[in-house]
Amino acid sequence: MSIITWFVHQMVETQKVLSRTDMTRSLLFLLALITTGTLTLSFTEGWSLLNALYATVITMTTVGYGDLTPQSTVGRLFIIGFTLLAISLGGYAFTNLSAYAIQNRERRLAARHRSKLMKRIDALQNHYILCGADWLGARIAEDFNLAGVDFLVIDTDADRLRKTLLHTHPEYFSKKIRYLTNYEPVDLDVYESLSLPEVSEKVGIPYLLGDPTDVMLLLQAGIERAAGLISTWDDDRDNLSIVIGARNIARRAGNETLRIMTRVNDPREMKKLYLAGADHVRIPAIVSGREMASHMLHPEIGNWWYSRSAHNEKNQGWLEQREIDAESVWRGLTVADMHARHGVVTLSVKRAGEFISPPPHDWILQVGDIAIVLTAAQR
Repeated sequence: MSIITWFVHQMVETQKVLSRTDMTRSLLFLLALITTGTLTLSFTEGWSLLNALYATVITMTTVGYGDLTPQSTVGRLFIIGFTLLAISLGGYAFTNLSAYAIQNRERRLAARHRSKLMKRIDALQNHYILCGADWLGARIAEDFNLAGVDFLVIDTDADRLRKTLLHTHPEYFSKKIRYLTNYEPVDLDVYESLSLPEVSEKVGIPYLLGDPTDVMLLLQAGIERAAGLISTWDDDRDNLSIVIGARNIARRAGNETLRIMTRVNDPREMKKLYLAGADHVRIPAIVSGREMASHMLHPEIGNWWYSRSAHNEKNQGWLEQREIDAESVWRGLTVADMHARHGVVTLSVKRAGEFISPPPHDWILQVGDIAIVLTAAQR
C-alpha cells in the first residue's frame, strides 16, 4: 500500500473516532441537562420526577405547552437560565447528534454501494480497465459502451468520473451534443443532478475512485483477469508509472496476454513507455490533427465520421475486425460474397503481417486472415 493511501486511510479512521467522540460528548451533555432540569424542578416546585422530566423536555425543545410552569422564585430564576442554556448549548448538542445520525446513514449507504460495486468488479472477466476520466477517457468509454464490452473507469476525481459515465448514456449524450452545437434549450438537470453512485447504477458501468499509479487499485480492478488497460493520464510520468505497474502485476499474475495502451504528450517519452511494457502508444494531438485536416479538406468525410459516432437510432455503420479461422462462416468467401451475403463492406484484409486496402472483389478469405469491415449497423 502506498504512503498516500495509508495516510488517507489513517485520516478517515481518525475522523470516525472524532465523530464518535463528539457524539458521545453531545449525548452526555444532553443527559446532564435533562437530569439537572428534572431534579431541580422536582426539588424547587415539589413536582414528581415524571412531571419534572416532562417540563424539562418541553422547555428544552421550546414547545412550552404552559400546563406546567414554575411558581417559586427560585424555580423561575432557574428556568430562565436553564432555557437560555438549553436553547444555545442544548441546540448545539442536538445538531451534533443529528449530523452524526445523517453521516452514519451516509456511511452505511456508501459501504453498501462499495460492497455492491466490488462484487460487480470481481465478476468481470476479460474486461478493460480505463485509467483516466478526462475528455479522452470519456470518448473511449463511449466506444467501449457502444461495443458492448465490460470495462471499468478509474480516476482520482469523483466529478470527472461522474461526467465520463454520464457520457455513456445515449439520451444524455445526444442532448449534450445538441446543447453544445445548437441554440435550442436543452434540460440536462435530470442527469447532471445525479450523484456518482447513481450514475454508475443507471449506466451499469463500475468505477474505482483513486490513483491508478497505486498497484493496489489495479489489483482491485482485476488486472489479473483483464483483457486490456488504457491510460489517458495527462502527465506522461503518471502514464509511465501506470504502465510499469500494470505490466509487472500482469506478469506476476500470469496474465501475459494483457494489452496495454497509453497516451503520450511528449514524443521523446514514447520509447520509455514501450520499454516499460506498453503495446501501443498514441499521441492524441496527431490523431486529432489528421482528423481536423481531413474534415477541412473533405467535409463530407468528416461529417460521415462524426455521424457514425452519434448515439442515436439513425447511426449506421460500425467498424469491426474478424479473425478468419476454420469455423468462420466467412472462410472461403470473396470480398464480393461478403457484401452480397452479409451486407458488409471489406475495407482491408491483413495477411502475413501486411494490410491489403482495399482488397480486390475476388479476394478469397483464408484461415489466418483478419478482415476489417464496415457493418450495416452497430452490434
